[in-house]
Amino acid sequence: MCAKSSLSLPVLATLLVISGCALFRSDGDPDGMDITWPELRKNAGPQHADTEQSASRVLKAAIVEANIVRQPVSDPRIRTLVWEGLDESGLMSPEDRQRLNRGGFRVGVAGGSMPWALQSLARDATQVATSGSAETDIAALDHNFQLPVGPTFSVFERGVTRLEVQPALDPAVIPVDSIAELQGLQDLRNLRCAVEVTVTELNSDWALLTAVPQIYAGTATTRLTIQGNNSQLPVRQNTIPLYQHQFRVKLHRGEVAVIGRHGDDEWNAGRLFFQPDSGSAASECLLLIRLADVSEIRGRSDTSVAIGKKYVW
Repeated sequence: MCAKSSLSLPVLATLLVISGCALFRSDGDPDGMDITWPELRKNAGPQHADTEQSASRVLKAAIVEANIVRQPVSDPRIRTLVWEGLDESGLMSPEDRQRLNRGGFRVGVAGGSMPWALQSLARDATQVATSGSAETDIAALDHNFQLPVGPTFSVFERGVTRLEVQPALDPAVIPVDSIAELQGLQDLRNLRCAVEVTVTELNSDWALLTAVPQIYAGTATTRLTIQGNNSQLPVRQNTIPLYQHQFRVKLHRGEVAVIGRHGDDEWNAGRLFFQPDSGSAASECLLLIRLADVSEIRGRSDTSVAIGKKYVW
């Protein structure tokens, strides 16, 4: 929320024009991802001051649940059973799906009534995350087909969040030369994997998400970032966006997107993200993203500001 200032009106107007009014930061990283009202509504039509409706603007937000499910590779739920209940063919063209599969990635969507295998995996992940809860609270989830898949958070329209899949990878146990996306990297310290998710478009009951896998490596250092008219110096690692493996998925309210690994033993980007270890104790993971709801936030115009309308949240 932008607070009113006691400065003179000309000075206040200049400051507002230069800096804008930051609404939110979707993932908490100080990396210049702040989104301002003019950026979010840059395509909005002209304002009309003669009606109450035109004196406000609506900002939409997707209410999302997300979680990482980790199970032993030998668990048939995570390797086969969960995918039998998902729609993979209706999400994208066969060419795009084959492109993702060649990179080791697999994407499917479950409807509002989740298949048994997915419910079971989500329940196990929820039980781990809430290990301090009473057993009766977890047991009560068994018969609820709207079982939460993980923690809930909001992502505004055109907002970005990052979901960390692998927080700490050991390059010493990974065949780096076999993974094209890692070749040429000089510093593989602090190697980790995340998926950047952008809410590209929102409707009253569905959301269009764009997902870009990202690899982070190297020592975190200060790097200059230009955001609007402001320069910032966030502390960041080297980021390698895997645009060749990006995809879009449309989720209706209650649907769950499942992102995992395609293939068996070959090393590729998908395996790095979802099964980076080997041997009898190896585990595999799935990223679950559920659209729980779509909300709207309406701003009211503060007509007492002489320099023009200012939207207050």
